[in-house]
Amino acid sequence: MGKQRQKSKMNPKGTKKKKIDAIHGRKKKGESGEAAAYTTRAQALRKLQVSLADFRKLCILKGVYPRDPKKKNSGADKTYYHNKDILFLMHEPILKKFFELKTFMKKWKRLVGRGQYKNAISLEKRKPEYTLQHLVRERYPSFDDAVRDLDDAVSMLALFSTLASHQKREIPATAVKEASQLYQEFQLYCIRSQALRKVFASIKGYYFQVEICGVSVTWLAPHQFAQDLPLEVDFRVMLTFLEFYRTLVKFANFKLYADLGLAYPPTKEFTKADAAADVASLVVEMRDAGKARDAQARQSHEEDKEVVAGALADFGGQNEEAKELQEKIAAANRMKHTFRGLRIFISREVPLRPIYFTLLCGGVGEVGWERAAFGGAAAEGSAFAVDSDQITHQIVDRPPETFEQRPGREYVQPQWVFDSFNIGCLLPIAPYAPGRAPPPHLSPFVDDTEEGYVPRQREILDKFAAEVTGADGKPPEASGDAAPEATVPAADAAEPAPQNFDQFNTELKAEAKGLWHSEFRDEQRQKAEAAVIDALEAEAESKPKEGSDSMQDAADARAGPAEEEEPAVGPIGQPTLKPSEEEEGRLRAKALMPKKHKRLLWRIEKRKNEKEERSQNLAKKRRKHEAGKDGAEA
Repeated sequence: MGKQRQKSKMNPKGTKKKKIDAIHGRKKKGESGEAAAYTTRAQALRKLQVSLADFRKLCILKGVYPRDPKKKNSGADKTYYHNKDILFLMHEPILKKFFELKTFMKKWKRLVGRGQYKNAISLEKRKPEYTLQHLVRERYPSFDDAVRDLDDAVSMLALFSTLASHQKREIPATAVKEASQLYQEFQLYCIRSQALRKVFASIKGYYFQVEICGVSVTWLAPHQFAQDLPLEVDFRVMLTFLEFYRTLVKFANFKLYADLGLAYPPTKEFTKADAAADVASLVVEMRDAGKARDAQARQSHEEDKEVVAGALADFGGQNEEAKELQEKIAAANRMKHTFRGLRIFISREVPLRPIYFTLLCGGVGEVGWERAAFGGAAAEGSAFAVDSDQITHQIVDRPPETFEQRPGREYVQPQWVFDSFNIGCLLPIAPYAPGRAPPPHLSPFVDDTEEGYVPRQREILDKFAAEVTGADGKPPEASGDAAPEATVPAADAAEPAPQNFDQFNTELKAEAKGLWHSEFRDEQRQKAEAAVIDALEAEAESKPKEGSDSMQDAADARAGPAEEEEPAVGPIGQPTLKPSEEEEGRLRAKALMPKKHKRLLWRIEKRKNEKEERSQNLAKKRRKHEAGKDGAEA
């Protein structure tokens, strides 16, 4: 008989077991390899048993972000997370608090629905709460790590300090109040340590950069306007970030205050003016902080000297790194003494918070201000009133005809404060006088040399700073007087004011007469058209007739610029004739072009110049030929 056929083994369910290839094996897709290390968001929600809103909040607080794996088994339209991150979230104590809050809300809604309000109030007092201190210590093992992440934290605090509580957008008043308080405390530390290094006013707000423990912290403070909350912004997500950043800044402020030997939190005087209670309380803290600023400045100056001496001893006097460190410390010391000895008064139309913060970081003596709520009088907490004889400078932002100018003080626009602080010395007053368009406000965050275009105003400011500070980079000895205006080029000092303010004053006078803006605009347009017609008629009358001797003069005048010499060059290598705004805009746009477009523009300009040169040569030959013909006939 033949060999008996072996029976195949059966599974408990009755199906036959499939043989697995010993070499390749049969595994389902996504069970091994890189794809098995990731999971989708829906799978993570089922594993954690939380809602999407709670999962998003948990990820923001823990610092877990989505991943982008190469192989996406569930499709390219899914959001993927690493399995280790999900396991990391499963062991988070806050997750248990979320479950307790969910149970609390069910009980509270049931009591409210039954009309048992006393029991609901009693239950609300036992509402579960959680803290984020352990998350800050977990995400930032050292203080330096926390300082490096302060940019977004301070920007978020500055943003919410300008907002109002909104019930529909779920913005609580407590969050806004605490954000404003923490932001003021951080500003107070910057003033005590004089850590401000750069400031720039833009259309978005005010950019500030401070140096803390050798790390640059940059944030954006919005303008003090009524904010319109856009509908497309999810403020619940922003409030989650704000919740974590508030805890982070509390830790940072406590450590920074402890390093300066100050008690935290600082005390506030709530009896100040109701018009701006937060500003008044911050100002009081700033004035109290200014009493011990000199001792702190002397101590930091000695420490800087020791750092420079150590760097020179280690690297030598000719080392580039040592020179760069020395220049950086010298620039920081100049900024700390920029406004020393001055007594400045801030008018009510000038934004108080950024100007005041910049002045105190620059070492100003005393600052006074007025508020509109007090009828233009000095607010409570101000160092002096507007009619004080101690004022050396007054910052205004309105036409000179609308306020009384008192003798013995200088009137400047707010940009003068920012520009003077950025270069580390007091700029001349004339270009920033009221009623004049100030010079361009250049950003200190931009390296003009790397960008390939150095504005003319940057060269003027650098030259002025070099003349005032000297070759050694030390600040001037004079404490309260402004720098001499003779160091500024005469062309800039005597530059006439543009017509913008004249146009503004004309519109104000027309409005006072009861004239509508549309009628005023039509009237101005008619006057402009009449002026253009009169100019054309006058030009037509004075145009030389054909065949006259003046035709030769006109031809010589047209050909004259080709034979003129190049303009004279000034002492700093610049033409004495400054370029117009249109030319500067063209040069700026040309500097921002890519190389391909620059080559194309160069070819176009070359062809245009060659064409003009040929035209001029032909005109010369024609004049020479006509002159020879006239001589032969004579």
